[in-house]
Amino acid sequence: MTIRKGESWGVPGALAPGSPVVHTDDGARRHLQQMWSAGGERPDRPEVGILGGDLHRTLGAPRHDEADLLAGRATRFPMDLCSVRVDDGPEQVFVAHLIATASPSGRLWSSRTVIAMNGSFAGALNLGPRAHPNDGRVDVVDGELPRSQRRAGRRRARTGTHLPHPDLADRRTAHLVIDADRPLHLLLDGVAAGAGTRLELRCHPDAWIAAV
Repeated sequence: MTIRKGESWGVPGALAPGSPVVHTDDGARRHLQQMWSAGGERPDRPEVGILGGDLHRTLGAPRHDEADLLAGRATRFPMDLCSVRVDDGPEQVFVAHLIATASPSGRLWSSRTVIAMNGSFAGALNLGPRAHPNDGRVDVVDGELPRSQRRAGRRRARTGTHLPHPDLADRRTAHLVIDADRPLHLLLDGVAAGAGTRLELRCHPDAWIAAV
C-alpha cells in the first residue's frame, strides 16, 4: 500500500539474501529493468540494496555498507517504480528521475524540458521538491524558460524553489502521455536512453523494496 499522509514509512530490517546491492540510481534501474523485462508476470516486489545515488539521498543517505544491509541494520522502504515508453519502443523503468530535453545538450529549460521525478534530487538540484517515492504518483514538470530567466531558474532549482512558475506546467500523476513537435533526448537515472516525440509515463505503486 502506498504511503498516506501522516503515516510512518520504512521499517528496520535486512535486505533479502541474494538481492543486488548498488551504489547508483542506474545500478538499481538496470537490475529492476532486467526483472521487469523478463516476460510474463511482473516480479513480486524485488529487493535492491542502495548505498549511493540520488534516490539514496532522498531516503536520508544513511551511512551503511553492504554488511549493514545484510545484518538487519538497514531500513526497508516500499517503493514506486516509474516507467516510460518512448514512441513505440519497450517500457523502460527509472527509480529516481527522467530528464528529457529538445536540445541534445540537456541544458535545463533552454529548450522544451520534461522532468519526471520519483524523489527529490537529481545531482545538485532539487527538481522534485514535493515528490515522494511511494505515493503512487510521479511528479512531472514540462516547459521552457525565457532566456532571461534560465540562469535564475537553474539556481533556484538547487533548493527546489523554481516552482511554481508560469512557464513550467507541473503535475502529480500516475499516468501521462506527452507529445512533442521535435524529438526529446532522454536521460533515465542520469544515463542516455534515446530520443522520441511521444513519452508515455507511468507510476507503478509498491513495485519494489529499497534497503538503505
